[in-house]
Amino acid sequence: MKQKTYPYKVIVCKDEALVAQACAKSLIKIIKQKPNACLGLATGGTCIPVYEAMVKDYLSNHTNYRNIKTFNLDEYINLNPLYVHEGYRAYMNFRLFSQTNIQMKNTHFPDYKHPSAYETLIKNSGGLDVQIISLGHNGHIAYNEPGSSLNSITRIITLTPSTIKANSRFFEGNKKMVPKRAVSMGIKSILDARRIIVIITGNGKAEAFRHILKNHYDPQWPCSSVIFHNAVEIYVDAKTAKLANYK
Repeated sequence: MKQKTYPYKVIVCKDEALVAQACAKSLIKIIKQKPNACLGLATGGTCIPVYEAMVKDYLSNHTNYRNIKTFNLDEYINLNPLYVHEGYRAYMNFRLFSQTNIQMKNTHFPDYKHPSAYETLIKNSGGLDVQIISLGHNGHIAYNEPGSSLNSITRIITLTPSTIKANSRFFEGNKKMVPKRAVSMGIKSILDARRIIVIITGNGKAEAFRHILKNHYDPQWPCSSVIFHNAVEIYVDAKTAKLANYK
């Protein structure tokens, strides 16, 4: 039986800075409406200005994170000690957690030793109220590379050469230092969230966005799976939207 697809909301912002502000505003609204909300968070360069905006709001308006729970999409496996600061736990600690009043015990990352236990942990916490995702140049979401199953859950993934090359910018351009594997939430894990926020910025993401706009699921473009979710908001900068022929 053909899987049902749903319309999604596209919000075009003038530039990348305004995309980040709009996304942060959406997350802050959720936190204020539900003080014990479960947030699915992402990392990478795309999300840095989002967390900066959230911290700025926290310092100005004292938005309360104390009972918020967070679940990050992924984490590297066997990260070289020289680059421990590039781990996603370190990223989140530096960018958001240490600058708000969130309780560290409420911040979670998948464990490569027990990947599937992450699914249980999320379920027992009430499920994700929202999941943030950004897109890889090849359309991957989290570390679900092209060809990943729609039914995939949290598991260990071998990164593709293109993803390793893209991530090498965080490792002084040295691809050999980029971990070859990561533990990542699966596509099903992401689609199980009650709401999904997609952040798309930068010319290199236009092709991935174009594959979402086709409204046709393509396993080689995992990002296209969001058409199967009934509450998706896509925030994109105007230049990228134009390159993707969004009208």
